[in-house]
Amino acid sequence: MANKAIYLGKSIYIGAFLMLGCSSSGVMGCGSSGQGAPTVDSQLLGIYLIDKYQGSGDGCGQLMDLDGAPRVAVYSTPSAENPDEARLVGQFCGSVDNCRDRIRDFPAVINYAFFEGTDAAGWQGWGIASQGSLGDQCLVDVQSHSLTSPSAQTISIDTRTVETVFAPAVPEGSNEGTCSIRDAIASVSDDSPCKGLFLLEATFETSL
Repeated sequence: MANKAIYLGKSIYIGAFLMLGCSSSGVMGCGSSGQGAPTVDSQLLGIYLIDKYQGSGDGCGQLMDLDGAPRVAVYSTPSAENPDEARLVGQFCGSVDNCRDRIRDFPAVINYAFFEGTDAAGWQGWGIASQGSLGDQCLVDVQSHSLTSPSAQTISIDTRTVETVFAPAVPEGSNEGTCSIRDAIASVSDDSPCKGLFLLEATFETSL
């Protein structure tokens, strides 16, 4: 069982690169941009000055102000799974020039990734905060991101981190299970234990 637990931990780690291609911690790749690259149909692209950035100190209790970067850039980048598709993403940055430099030089180092939605209805995304195993079960902390535009020139990003436990997929004839990112996201429910909340509010400053 010990060897299987180690395998599960490695599987979920590798899966985060191959299937989601990103995480809210900003350490996993999400593809790269270039001339002729696909773009997301959104009017929210731009550089935003962060007005409020808050998080829960322990679990999902009271929010408190957090230190962080002064700006967030919202842009599109090709999907790691399908280069012909684009993802709406966000990356923390410093000055306006720094934001533009980071988008150009490090487009795949992101903090938020949104996989579906519209400007009117809002955008939804996911990331993997941590991964491992609990006995022969997959143990994954999933972050759900919600991007909305409450009023003209403003955005709000709500992030909820929950703990999920689910059975690994075991191919027939094998004794090794794989924890897929898709199964982790699918296992999120209203009953999933909440481990953290984050709230970002920002005002449009300039175009990309």
